Amino acid sequence: MGNDIIDSIKSLNKNAIIKILQYSDEKQQQLFSIAREMRNNGKFGKKVELRSVIELSNICSQKCNYCSISKDKDSFYTLEKESVIERISQLADIGRKTFLLQSGENNNKKFIENVAYCCNKSIEKYPDLRIILCMGNLSYAQYKLLRESGASRYILKFETSNSEHHKFCRPTDSIENRLNHIKMLIDLGFKVGSGNIVGLPEQTFENLYEDLVLINKIDLTMVSATRFISNPQSVFRIYENGDLNLTLNYLAILRILKPDALIPSTTSLASRGVNGQLNGLLAGCNTVTIHDGTPDEFQQKYSIYSPKRFYPNEQYCRDIVTQCNLQPVPYLI
Repeated sequence: MGNDIIDSIKSLNKNAIIKILQYSDEKQQQLFSIAREMRNNGKFGKKVELRSVIELSNICSQKCNYCSISKDKDSFYTLEKESVIERISQLADIGRKTFLLQSGENNNKKFIENVAYCCNKSIEKYPDLRIILCMGNLSYAQYKLLRESGASRYILKFETSNSEHHKFCRPTDSIENRLNHIKMLIDLGFKVGSGNIVGLPEQTFENLYEDLVLINKIDLTMVSATRFISNPQSVFRIYENGDLNLTLNYLAILRILKPDALIPSTTSLASRGVNGQLNGLLAGCNTVTIHDGTPDEFQQKYSIYSPKRFYPNEQYCRDIVTQCNLQPVPYLI
């Protein structure tokens, strides 16, 4: 059965994958076991990258229906560049080497220049740092500036690949535009990450399969699947959360399809219990984000999921990694 699962996923057998997505109990555990074996025998073995996130700003030009960071102008914030550099320095001094700088989509010239300045100064002081950016759609010139500042990776999720469903979930963007931006980033030499949200309203198994086909087509270093969380301040607040087991199965399929990719076990898995991210590692993930970079007074203003989201600290992240008999490391690429 194990080889059948691998062959079905590698060949993108639609009917078989839709069945695998619905695995539970013993079949699900077998799927996870195969995914772990693929990860452990892959490029990075049993190593798991630990990275810190700094949420630079919650100003966003997009109006995605599952998110609320752009809804309340009274709560807008942007971290000062000196504050960002100081926080990176504090964490680098205790051994952190990978940083995810994240923000809403904001192509303001000064903001982008400040982010580039933070990257440049931080890498100048700590040459072995890895800086990942997740800042939405920007111009080619802005991507180029950020790449030249020393940032080496960029995450730009497409969220859902079906054109109509994309418009339903992200009415101020299009899948075609998103893919054009992903191509720009790859052309500029970024190691790029992308992926989807599992459990979005009106999403079908066919949609999830189409997402997998798209992920397989793009030259991605990092791939991801996050679980839909019903944000109480968003347009989609009336919908139920995405199914955790379905998301875990999707992550395992991603690992089997992409043995050498970086795949995060995100906090969206932990919102129904602290074991969610541990289960992500058991399903084949190899990246965990520590939420210790954003100043406390701003964390709840960056409400992608909800103000009550889970904020894992370093000890929690190290504990779940070691519970899975894996090795936490400061970076993988």
